[in-house]
Amino acid sequence: DYQAIPALDTYEDVGLDTSEYSDMSETQRREAEREIRDREREEGVRAGRMRRGLIYDDSDDDDGRPARKRRLAERAAEGGVAEDEEEMIESIENLEDMKGHSVREWVTMLGPKTEIKHRFKNFLRTFVDDKGHNVYREKIRQMVEGNKESLIIDYNMFASMEQVLAYFLPEAPAEMLINLDEAAKEVVFSMYPNYERIAKSIHVRISNLPLIEEIRSLRQLHLNQMIRTNGVVTSVTGVLPQLSVIRFDCNKCSFILGPFYQTQNTEIKPGSCPECQSQGPFEINMEQTIYKNYQRITIQESPGKVPAGRLPRSKDAILLDDLVDSCKPGDEIELTGIYHNNYDGSLNTANGFPVFATVIQANYITKKDDKTAVASLTDEDIKAIVALSKDERIAERIFASMAPSIYGHEDIKRALGLAIFGGEAKNPGQKHKVRGDINVL
Repeated sequence: DYQAIPALDTYEDVGLDTSEYSDMSETQRREAEREIRDREREEGVRAGRMRRGLIYDDSDDDDGRPARKRRLAERAAEGGVAEDEEEMIESIENLEDMKGHSVREWVTMLGPKTEIKHRFKNFLRTFVDDKGHNVYREKIRQMVEGNKESLIIDYNMFASMEQVLAYFLPEAPAEMLINLDEAAKEVVFSMYPNYERIAKSIHVRISNLPLIEEIRSLRQLHLNQMIRTNGVVTSVTGVLPQLSVIRFDCNKCSFILGPFYQTQNTEIKPGSCPECQSQGPFEINMEQTIYKNYQRITIQESPGKVPAGRLPRSKDAILLDDLVDSCKPGDEIELTGIYHNNYDGSLNTANGFPVFATVIQANYITKKDDKTAVASLTDEDIKAIVALSKDERIAERIFASMAPSIYGHEDIKRALGLAIFGGEAKNPGQKHKVRGDINVL
């Protein structure tokens, strides 16, 4: 143990500075640290301990630090920019001034991209309706309660508060939806931190896009833009796994390459292994590769919208993630999505020159079912239906409405009307149940 010895427990005053100093400002501290670095650099060069190319130079901070900017841009592309780094990004106040860039280029640049995310997060947190209710906080709560991944955004509400973003969205939908998905994910996980265990990502779905395009009217000018169309589902594939984030195993050194982010139209193939410089072969790492749900449907023009003497046209659509199995054959749907083109070798062979097939990547689907039809009825419609129900000749009026362009054939029209309205299910005990309504429509 320590034993006090007064004769030895004294210290000399040589080299001790007993004066008091005030707190240093941030500028003074930075200057002092710069002097210390300069001194250590010079001492290191004189002693021959450091190569001049490896010495930290203060000019590295002033020359833009391209490596750090590149890492920052990569993290931003993956949605991983930290909040303190976001503050260092130059703010874009006049977002509509694109400085000569196209919309697609502008919304992928780091500054505009960060501003878009800030504005959308502010929209989700602060938008209120006419009654003063916070619309999207309530929608987020309902989404979390249902363990869902889709947040439905009404385009008209969005445009009323964020006109610039609403203009960018149909022009560059693929790039804008990436930004909006990242912003929505941050808002949802900040409100419900544990929800990340249930949903790894949040998808923004755009509803009520103003213009409705018929399948027959889709042209080249609609390519890579957001469109809204409607039709009847004629065929649906099964739900398939699609590669989303891929990792590869090097067969020579077992090094794991990746992650690589798979897109719709490009196949990812690593060039060489960074560990052993081998050119392959590489195998997909099944355990660490991430998949997402994929389904393909075909929609066809509704029978009532096909011009006389024409065949109904159809278009393929791709459903991803939680949109799969949202419709079945026979459903009349309204589809909002991105109109893409993709390479099809069979079309080139048939036409003798390069031709691209087109497909709609679905973003939002709503079914025109009975509930939707009832909800869309006006007071005048309800009054007309009630008046028809009291008409004693309602049966004759229904029969006359069958194929009015065809003269005569009253018996056939009566049979069709009775088949639609007069069917009754047959349930013969434990045997097979037979439905009452035949497939007339």
